[in-house]
Amino acid sequence: MALPLVWLADVLRAAGLAVVETSGWKERTASGVQPTAAVGVLEHHTATPASYENPAPSVQLCIDGRSDLKGPLCHAVIGFDGVVHVIAAGRANHAGEAKASGPNPAGDGNTLYVGFEWDYQGVDQGPSPEQYAAAITATAAVLRHLDRPLEAARGHKETSVTGKIDPGHVDMDRFRADLVTKDQEDEMTPEQDAMLRRLEHELLGPRGPEGQIQGWQTAVGPRTIVAMLVDLVNRTAANDQPAAPQGAVQGPEAIKAAFEAMPADQAAPLLAELVRIQQQRQPAPGA
Repeated sequence: MALPLVWLADVLRAAGLAVVETSGWKERTASGVQPTAAVGVLEHHTATPASYENPAPSVQLCIDGRSDLKGPLCHAVIGFDGVVHVIAAGRANHAGEAKASGPNPAGDGNTLYVGFEWDYQGVDQGPSPEQYAAAITATAAVLRHLDRPLEAARGHKETSVTGKIDPGHVDMDRFRADLVTKDQEDEMTPEQDAMLRRLEHELLGPRGPEGQIQGWQTAVGPRTIVAMLVDLVNRTAANDQPAAPQGAVQGPEAIKAAFEAMPADQAAPLLAELVRIQQQRQPAPGA
């Protein structure tokens, strides 16, 4: 009889993830009750240092287990590079006894949860951006397959009765909020998604190496268009603003100076939008 999670690799691959199927994973299981009615996904870290050069050093350990705990130790390992290594289709010894958390009940965590181990150290090292993004995608895909709410994604630190801290350096409330964003993006058409990303790029600039907002390089330093507009509004509209220093640029000249400081390819769409707004203000003929 097939083990209950034999669908896992196909579901992850269909979500757009890079998936490695470890040898024998469809027959691999720990002894005990199988997770035939899993209610959520549980996130862990392996506590092993990882890197882009060695992104998944714990795969074999998660297959074989430790001297104190037989494998498999999870259902999939998410590497530092974002590649997902599928480990087991049956029960995995990853969760132990679980307390109630979110919409999920208390009980045998190895039966209740599909377990993802993120391969990173967890105390002095956090997950990589690629790893975090892969975990978001993988978790959303599995919960969707299980027909469970996104709140059913939990961290081991939220279910453990023994004080576990994993996944380290991951705010689980933020993680679940990112799951919601991912779910909304998945519901968009490719055209809508492309438009959203283009608008984000124009307003916030290119993302940094870790996905952070860093703005556009301008004559006044790295700024987003949103931040520049906020500064302009605060400077020109605030009634309690102190008098500007002698010689300081004010009013329309300040706006002109801000436009001149912006890259041309960013100033153009903003200028077009301002022209459109001004056109809407014009009275209709005969009004």
